[in-house]
Amino acid sequence: MHERKYKIENNQLKKRSNGELVPENEPLFIFRAKDRKALAALVAYNMILDHLPQKAAVTKSIEDFRQFALNNPEKMSEPTP
Repeated sequence: MHERKYKIENNQLKKRSNGELVPENEPLFIFRAKDRKALAALVAYNMILDHLPQKAAVTKSIEDFRQFALNNPEKMSEPTP
């Protein structure tokens, strides 16, 4: 698995590359690998990306999600609110 773009530090979400905190009032959407629909959403998102470094990072995430699904079928579930 590749290094994640963000980390949680002192109960705040922080971008690893520059230390920027994600403001609490900024909408955020998180996919988890156990979500059966997440892989399809990532693939669709990757198809519309133009920025090659971002596309490469999403491609790595897609592979991580695929491996998780293959290695953990018992953990896979339908998304819930």
